[in-house]
Amino acid sequence: MTDDAKRKKYDSSLPFDDKMPKEADLVSDEVFFELWRKCFANNAKFAVVRPVPDIGDLNTPIEEVWKFYKYWDYFKTWREFSQYDEYDTEEAQDRYEKRWMEQQNRRGRKGYEKDERKRLSKMSTRAYDFDPRIKAALEREKEEKAAAKQAKKDAKAKKWVNVVND
Repeated sequence: MTDDAKRKKYDSSLPFDDKMPKEADLVSDEVFFELWRKCFANNAKFAVVRPVPDIGDLNTPIEEVWKFYKYWDYFKTWREFSQYDEYDTEEAQDRYEKRWMEQQNRRGRKGYEKDERKRLSKMSTRAYDFDPRIKAALEREKEEKAAAKQAKKDAKAKKWVNVVND
């Protein structure tokens, strides 16, 4: 097909594997990356913004990991749901009827688009929640905060000890 609009309509109507890995499937870090890489690659074919970042591996710098999840949180898709249109605008008697049909079709597609946005958001959130790099980074951050809090307490205690001893 040479017409981009018709090609996108056709590609959007093809069967699509939108399954996401479940927590029980993620038995190791290697399996996590393997399963989620496949899941994100399946969805990347509908990306408006290219290039699509790769999920990486355990050695990927945390800044790149944040960028990856930010990309998927704001993922823009060209996928459309015109295969669910109620009216065929080619059958319209005049431009007013065609306009009305287009409006009804747009309204009908909104629900599918909303569901798609939810699915993509859920996919990104679920991967984020189970990502071993994110867990490690959050744990490091928690430990650093605890260490800073303890250092502050120790400094305050030392100050009071010096005041009492003087």
